Amino acid sequence: MSRRRGFTLVEIVIALVIMLVVAGALHKLLVATQRLTLSQSQQVSLQSNVRAGSLAVANELRELSAVAGGAPEQNDILRIGPTAVTYRAMRGVGFVCRTPSANGLQINRFSGHRDPQAGRDSAYVLVAADPAAGARFWLPLAITSVSTGAACPGNLGPGISLTVSNSAAVADLEVGTPVRITEIMELRLYRSEGHSWLGARSVSAGEAVQPVVGPLVDGEGFGLEYLSRLGVPTADPTSIASIRVRLRAVVEVPATGNREEELITQVALRNALQP
Repeated sequence: MSRRRGFTLVEIVIALVIMLVVAGALHKLLVATQRLTLSQSQQVSLQSNVRAGSLAVANELRELSAVAGGAPEQNDILRIGPTAVTYRAMRGVGFVCRTPSANGLQINRFSGHRDPQAGRDSAYVLVAADPAAGARFWLPLAITSVSTGAACPGNLGPGISLTVSNSAAVADLEVGTPVRITEIMELRLYRSEGHSWLGARSVSAGEAVQPVVGPLVDGEGFGLEYLSRLGVPTADPTSIASIRVRLRAVVEVPATGNREEELITQVALRNALQP
């Protein structure tokens, strides 16, 4: 007959103590892993935030041009400030595909963010001030209506017809003349719902500011520095060759305080290499 023996109280206590120690270690490891995962996720989110914002700003600003002593239509930067800039934004480009009338243009091979919009956009056409001398300049024309129903003649493909403000120069345009579609935009730092954001709005359309990226560090989350061709700061919008953009994103981290990420980029404008 076999003799069976159970666990003593001491053995049970020792087993429970070991289980508690192991469970405590596993809990600490789990908490540490969760904190590391959260920290890495927040870091990735911050980096993505500032990178996305920097790309958006760079894409808007690199098409701008400024000509020292030039006429207003030659300068795309309209107003500047340390945390805001108002500018003429490129929205697309096409080429005249049909002999125009005094107030009508038809363009093809249009490439851009979207089709032109009447009342919001303007058409800038490259015209000759003195054909004999070869002088050319961009002439701004308000767009009063847009139609996409008629194709360009021949094999030039789909067309976009624009009714523009009357100008004698329009009727003299040649087929193949480039046409820029632009709107007035503003980028600025603003505060909403207790946080700072980089916001954008269409001045031409009278829009309210909309958030682009954020939240950002209050007061200094978005900064702009305007540089001349010599690389020195300038307050003259017509002499700007590049813009240094600073973005500082922030995320709230419970118990440990806020985490910040900063990215500085410098955007060369379209005229930066001109003499």
